[in-house]
Amino acid sequence: MASLHVSLYGRPVARAAVCLAGVGLASPALAGLPCLNPAIVTPAQGSRESSTRPMISWRAAAGVSSYRLQLVSREPEGRTLASIDSLVNDTRFLPPQALADGLALVSVRVTSLCPEGAPPASSPAREHRFLIDARSACAVSSLTLDSLDAGEKRIRWAPTPGAGGYEIFSYEAIDGRLLFRLETSEPAVVTPAVIASPVLVAVRARCGEVFGQVGHLAY
Repeated sequence: MASLHVSLYGRPVARAAVCLAGVGLASPALAGLPCLNPAIVTPAQGSRESSTRPMISWRAAAGVSSYRLQLVSREPEGRTLASIDSLVNDTRFLPPQALADGLALVSVRVTSLCPEGAPPASSPAREHRFLIDARSACAVSSLTLDSLDAGEKRIRWAPTPGAGGYEIFSYEAIDGRLLFRLETSEPAVVTPAVIASPVLVAVRARCGEVFGQVGHLAY
């Protein structure tokens, strides 16, 4: 580098140039530091969450101000419930929609959007997984059977807090054949008559977008 024969208040400008170079080292783009992908903090890897819209957060990566978040939520059987690909200018993200209607496996990747001139990360963002199980907060319990006239049966259960309605399924206990399906807003239902035993009844509540844990009764 050619030296400049200039002085500032009697002091060589070269000293000021050294100070500026030191400040420049704080920038990954100027220092040649790699642009690293962040580590997701919450929800914890492999955790079980009860909220259908959990806050996702990660540690800030040095010199990075924006990130790409990719998320897929699936039922254990494989059906996709939610798919999100979003740019985030923060270190946390609240899903705009429910990621589950009961039970779901969620996979998340957060990738740093590198400043211009910064070397890219040497490895892709790691996949982060956690489970959402919102069924326990919307469970059906204490099923009771009453015999009525003409062979009808009344099934009662404890009201589920927050439930907007209930679905009742009745199956032939031996071959699994569906006998009937009913819906009600009350914690009781009268079944159709003349159904041969043995019968298995399943009752589940719906709380918002969540179907809760199923209660069972056999007669």
